[in-house]
Amino acid sequence: MLTRRNIAAGLGLSFAAPSVLAQTITPVSLTQTPPTPAAAEDSLLILDASQDQDERLAVPVRINEVEGFNFTVDTGADRSVLSERLAERLSLPRGPDVMVHGVSGSIQCATAQVASLSAGEARMADTILPILPYDRIGADGLLGVDILEGRNVVMDFGRNRLEVRRSRRTPDFLYTTRDVSVVAHEKFGRLTIAKAKIGGARSLAFVDSGGGVSIGNMALGRAIAARRRGSSDAVQPARLLTASGEMQLGEFRVVPTITMGDLRITNIPMAFADIHIFDYWSLNNQPAALLGIDVLRLFARVELDFGADRVLFRLGQGGFAPTLNA
Repeated sequence: MLTRRNIAAGLGLSFAAPSVLAQTITPVSLTQTPPTPAAAEDSLLILDASQDQDERLAVPVRINEVEGFNFTVDTGADRSVLSERLAERLSLPRGPDVMVHGVSGSIQCATAQVASLSAGEARMADTILPILPYDRIGADGLLGVDILEGRNVVMDFGRNRLEVRRSRRTPDFLYTTRDVSVVAHEKFGRLTIAKAKIGGARSLAFVDSGGGVSIGNMALGRAIAARRRGSSDAVQPARLLTASGEMQLGEFRVVPTITMGDLRITNIPMAFADIHIFDYWSLNNQPAALLGIDVLRLFARVELDFGADRVLFRLGQGGFAPTLNA
């Protein structure tokens, strides 16, 4: 099975700098190489789209004034979620069953009543949260976009640290030549990169910190293929294994470029499938993609500012990123 790490083929990163910065970042490839067309015909790839445990950045959470819980941030999730073991440990009163929609499907699940939940500077009070098995979450819980409105999520991969704090509508620091601010807007409650192009095709690009592999829909795959007629475009059939254990038929290709504002990323492995969340959002006929942790970890630091509608990328050594040369 191929996880996010061992499908990372020929990753590179470059910065299309505006004239005011006048700087170029030279792409540096990893030792792995993209699959050749011949190899792409040999077999069906099985891609693990869930996150490895050591990829997760956790933030301390306090529930009903009890500390000691670790949650991960999932910007692709509608709602924050508790694990069964946490709900049992705190003897939380049960609420009504609800339907929860995820990337790969929907599920009817139990809920728990929570008087208060706090993570950094984010707070929720008197809320009802879904409960899922620990092995489907891999943590005490998940923080979804319901608690992130007006907040700033800082993923510092260089320091292996996650913070949730107030939005910085007026930045209190000076940008350096390694900080790239990309305009975003909220769609379906999630941060969506404005003016994104994937493989040369205009696309909606949702930031999904809970996904181990970036996934585009088949409409995006077709748009990329149409632009690469006459050039090599090795596409391999693949099946996506999701966190819930479900299998989704799709494709795998190395996307030559992803541009987001002044940021340009090259040679990004990406899966393509018409997964449940695209259908739920009625986006199967419009190019769209979820940019997962595999893309975010190319950077030393990523700030998702839900209050200021922007994403700040800091170029440099991320968790598994190639070294960049100025």
